[in-house]
Amino acid sequence: MTLLSVLALSLASAHWQAPPAASPAPPPPPTVTRLGSKDAYGAGIVAVQDDAILVELSSAGHIIVVRVDEDGSIQPVFPTAADKSNELPAGRHIVGIVGLQPNWSGPVPAAPSYEPIVRSADALARQGRAARPSATGDDPPETGPPVAHWLLVVSDVATSAEDVESLLSAMSRDFSSMKAELEGVARALTNRRTRHWAGFYVPVSKRSK
Repeated sequence: MTLLSVLALSLASAHWQAPPAASPAPPPPPTVTRLGSKDAYGAGIVAVQDDAILVELSSAGHIIVVRVDEDGSIQPVFPTAADKSNELPAGRHIVGIVGLQPNWSGPVPAAPSYEPIVRSADALARQGRAARPSATGDDPPETGPPVAHWLLVVSDVATSAEDVESLLSAMSRDFSSMKAELEGVARALTNRRTRHWAGFYVPVSKRSK
């Protein structure tokens, strides 16, 4: 190799730059089922992670957040006994196992994907069903890791942690499916309490420990 060709190769190497790394694909939007009003309070749940949800409200509202495990157990998350009010202003808020948080650590998709299911409180009340035998129900077959569900209820009625406990304790705990249970919990938290409300529920895969 001549000195000239070596110099040309050196100059080419000096100006070559690695192509930029491809941007990671945006996360798929969460599949959210909406209950109650089809437009009250805005988007509701816009992003999900194992220990929190990102809530987006178009106007101020009183929120209740519970988590329903795959075995049907219900964990009230917000409000807690320490919260003086469950009202949040319009905007985005992180609500999770450790309460209201200032920063979202997970990815945020452009927009949630809503299931085309909107049911009023009256419709939910009429739909109330009993008995949850393991061999029946309308849940899809279980695949992949265990799945829990976040349930968000937004309304114009102030609700304390004590109120949530009382309402959940008074409701029936027998349901034909997880879907029926989630809608039953929404019904218990809203029926005869408010006409201006929206409910949202979304599955979340539990992290392996």
